[in-house]
Amino acid sequence: MREDEIYFSESILSSLDIYIELIKKWQKNINLVSKNSINDLWNRHVLDSAQLYSLLPAPKKGLYIYDLGSGAGFPGMVLAIMGRKDIILCESNKRKCEFLKEVSRITNTNISIVNIRAQKLDGRSALAITSRALASLDALLEISMPILREKGVCVFPKGRTWKEELTVAEKKFIINYNTVQSITSSDSKIIIITKVRKKYGK
Repeated sequence: MREDEIYFSESILSSLDIYIELIKKWQKNINLVSKNSINDLWNRHVLDSAQLYSLLPAPKKGLYIYDLGSGAGFPGMVLAIMGRKDIILCESNKRKCEFLKEVSRITNTNISIVNIRAQKLDGRSALAITSRALASLDALLEISMPILREKGVCVFPKGRTWKEELTVAEKKFIINYNTVQSITSSDSKIIIITKVRKKYGK
């Protein structure tokens, strides 16, 4: 996948531009993104999130894509702006939820925003789970397993430590997965997990 293979309509680009400006505005009062990425939000956050769109499963009635620890809304808000209507942003910080609701309102994006810890989500209700920079892979799998339906999928973008995280996770879990090269960093991968179960006694 290359950047020029991701399609953004004019209306989507307009909404993403508004989103970026809102992050810069709110960043003055609440820590949404790291200081060293605020001046490159498009590549570091928006494009990095948008590349997940084609990797998500087709929508299914009554099932949801949970974005765990949404923070500033990456990747979930970007994916919703791009057209997914089955995403739920799960964020435990109330102020960040207020920010996400403001983005949803101003960009007219159809998305659910829930002030909740991932561990409290309904069991077996997730078509897919995404999360970016929330926790290590083994911790994400621990959280995700009770939420994920049978044949559900986890789509986790990971940075330069992805191999080490996978090695640690495989000590505790049996994982069926494949990886996709990130278009925003040669050191990063997107780990797509199609099946996971705990090893006996772990």
